[in-house]
Amino acid sequence: MSLERKVGALQVVLRIVLLTALVVAAGWGMQWLEAHVRATSSTMNNAPVRLQVAQRPTWMPAELAYRIAGSFAVEGPARYDEPDLTKAIAAQASLNPWVRKVRSVRKARDAKGRPFVRVDCEFRRPAAMVSWGKRYFFVDEQGVRLRDKDVPRWTAVLPGRNGTRARQETFIDLADVPINTKPWGIEYVLIELDSQMDPAPPAPGEIWDTDALVGHALRLTALLKTLNTRKDAPQGFRIDARNYAGRRSTVAPHLAFWAGESYFKFGRFPQDRYHYNVSVDHKMDVLRNHIARHNGTLAGAPGLDLQLD
Repeated sequence: MSLERKVGALQVVLRIVLLTALVVAAGWGMQWLEAHVRATSSTMNNAPVRLQVAQRPTWMPAELAYRIAGSFAVEGPARYDEPDLTKAIAAQASLNPWVRKVRSVRKARDAKGRPFVRVDCEFRRPAAMVSWGKRYFFVDEQGVRLRDKDVPRWTAVLPGRNGTRARQETFIDLADVPINTKPWGIEYVLIELDSQMDPAPPAPGEIWDTDALVGHALRLTALLKTLNTRKDAPQGFRIDARNYAGRRSTVAPHLAFWAGESYFKFGRFPQDRYHYNVSVDHKMDVLRNHIARHNGTLAGAPGLDLQLD
């Protein structure tokens, strides 16, 4: 074989070897790409491994936000790229007693590419503690019962670090409060209902359907919270709604409240502006003047009959 034919044959062999190498490399690349796609689409790597509450209210403990976010997880395998994932999480979030409204559900990835889902909600805030049948339950301002074990009970001021300001935080359990801070209990208005005339408490997330609570005692609760009393002097407000609408006595006030041991007869809410009962504005003015005369507090001050003009 001449030298020219030898060179030509060698070139053919090299081309065959190169083509074979390219085919093998392409096959290996396709296998790697398929494995990578499967890995990023698997339940472990493609599921919303983290669920976040978009904006935690200042009154809400971090532990409660963590518990709420955990309750948003859907059952069964959840793929991050499923088109209905946000709808499923929104439906799950709406079942939580603390969630009043789901505003939005958004998918995203962090700097490392890990997926997470951020849920923006409007939350229910504890407004009062209700006494019924020798037990206590928490409700929001609309009378919806909350999950008692999740209610914030303690607050403390945490010292700032690295030039940051000190901040006030709330906690569910006393054990969660850092040891280098001084905690104090969160004071809730206590509402007393009649266990014989008012219905039993509903399940968490449902409204307590009794007008004594929803239409009157919670309304009085909101009014008492507007009073400018001293922050360092707990008032210990306790509202007695057991005689709502005069159902127990025609002589006793329909609504009354205590501030510590001081007793105040509130009476009824007028049905209209020209009702014969004393107006709510007048009653609140009397209370504010009473607070101003007694060192910024109602607790320990003489009681009043607000039913009288």
